[in-house]
Amino acid sequence: MSVSPVSGGALLAHCLAQQGVKLLLGLPTPEFEPLLAALDDRRIRFVPVRHAAAAAQIAEGLYRSSGQVAAVIGRPGTGSANLLPGVVGAKRGGVPLVVITAEQQRDSVYPSSQSELHTQDQLDLYRLAVKWSASIGLRERIPEVVRRAFHELLLGRPGPVLLELSLAAMCELAEPPDESLAAWVPRRPASGEPSKAWLEQAVQLLARAERPLVVAGGGVDRDGANAALLKLVEHLGCPIVTSLGGRSAFPLDHPSALCGFSAGADAAAREADVVLVVGAPLGDLDPVFDDDPGNDARQAWIQIDPAPRGPSDRRPLALDVATDARTALVDLLDGLREGRVHGADASDLERYSAAARAWRAEQFGAIDRAVGRDIHPRRAIQEIGRVFGPDAVYTVDGAFTSLWAHWSLPPTRPRSYHRCVDRRGVLGLGIPAAIGAKLADPGREVVCVTSEDAAELCFMEMQTAAREGLKVTAVVLAERAPTPESRHGRATRDIAFDRDSETVRWDVVAEGLGCRGVFASELDQLEPALQSARLAPGPNVVCVATNREANLALPAGLLRRLRGALLAPST
Repeated sequence: MSVSPVSGGALLAHCLAQQGVKLLLGLPTPEFEPLLAALDDRRIRFVPVRHAAAAAQIAEGLYRSSGQVAAVIGRPGTGSANLLPGVVGAKRGGVPLVVITAEQQRDSVYPSSQSELHTQDQLDLYRLAVKWSASIGLRERIPEVVRRAFHELLLGRPGPVLLELSLAAMCELAEPPDESLAAWVPRRPASGEPSKAWLEQAVQLLARAERPLVVAGGGVDRDGANAALLKLVEHLGCPIVTSLGGRSAFPLDHPSALCGFSAGADAAAREADVVLVVGAPLGDLDPVFDDDPGNDARQAWIQIDPAPRGPSDRRPLALDVATDARTALVDLLDGLREGRVHGADASDLERYSAAARAWRAEQFGAIDRAVGRDIHPRRAIQEIGRVFGPDAVYTVDGAFTSLWAHWSLPPTRPRSYHRCVDRRGVLGLGIPAAIGAKLADPGREVVCVTSEDAAELCFMEMQTAAREGLKVTAVVLAERAPTPESRHGRATRDIAFDRDSETVRWDVVAEGLGCRGVFASELDQLEPALQSARLAPGPNVVCVATNREANLALPAGLLRRLRGALLAPST
């Protein structure tokens, strides 16, 4: 019985499906027609986007919410160049992603003359943005290279990889793949698996600790270590603090959870004899504590994170373990259960918790008690949390908006809070990440809380949500406030680089993209507007005219502590 030959693109679709890929994103172009034509047979969904970078950003939201790995496409030249910013964000965020580019003129590209965009050396362009890359010139090498790519993207700290296919390899016809072969299921390699010596040292330190402290970052979500972390903290009876990016790593309403930035977290960090940092590079901790803990010789710091230490990680470590959080925490818990644990003093935790509560009342009490018709960003975000609840997925975007959201949204489930702006992320990720989260779990409510400075970078993707029938709610806090850079200019040189204008009616823009829009300019309009968005079908945009002065008026005690590129130094 004769069989019809299939293209290299169809073979690539087969290989992606064998690795568990269910979603391909990007802009459809002729170079990828053989691949696109074969997707339905492999039950891979193709989602076209409005801008190439959004393809990688949607894939990031998909992975952060579910652990699913997606593939994205970018045509030679402009397509791959436009895709690059989203891939850079995925690399910084530890997000595995398969980037597929086409190559039309192999003889002109290697070496590249650099005179034409469409014949640029794409491997060189992506060299710093991906973990690994390969160019496939022969159709028969597609299965081998795809399998290697999936090994590399999950090895150590996850990240994106690049596959470049020549047009000849994409279009060449040959025998179809053997469907009887079992699929190779990708799983994270056990790189850096804790040795017995490491485990014994860590168990001894934690078992003897009188005042242990745990600090958790976004790597806990990424590695699916939430349940193991909860069991470990309860076994030790110790306090835990989450980083800005690790808000959903641990239940914030748990008695052991302390609010980062708070006086209670500061006291716990100063008094701790052993600090266990899980899923957070140590540089992420700078804003969480008042001082710079870790330079006290009486403290023993243990770090568990697959990322290698960077030059900014100044703290001396008793143990530096480059492995995934779940493996390490499960082994740690087993080791601690075999022996006697000194355990933390319950009175210490009560004291830290009381200090944290008093700190929150001091920082936010006046805002929460205020009356009036203006909409303060904290009040707006609190109302968003009340309407959509703790079971929703939240993506937050924008410098000051993400900070207000950190302190004002309710505790969430694991993998359900995605802070899109930090030293590892990019502005404008919020709306695409929300679309990715909805694609990951269509049954869950997904809400993006974003500043308009962030929304304007990716707002056209709301048309993608409308076209795909995705019920995503984007709440745009439209204060047209000065950017952090403008505030810095005023403080240092009496210069402002504002883009000041009247409030943009994002609800009206949304209606032009096929979404439902609603506007709230006063506090008593906010709850009905949010409820209508929650109950309405399809994608919604709620434009909230928040108070611009209030947005920048972070409590003085917090402004003093926040450092880094997101916020200008306080005066």
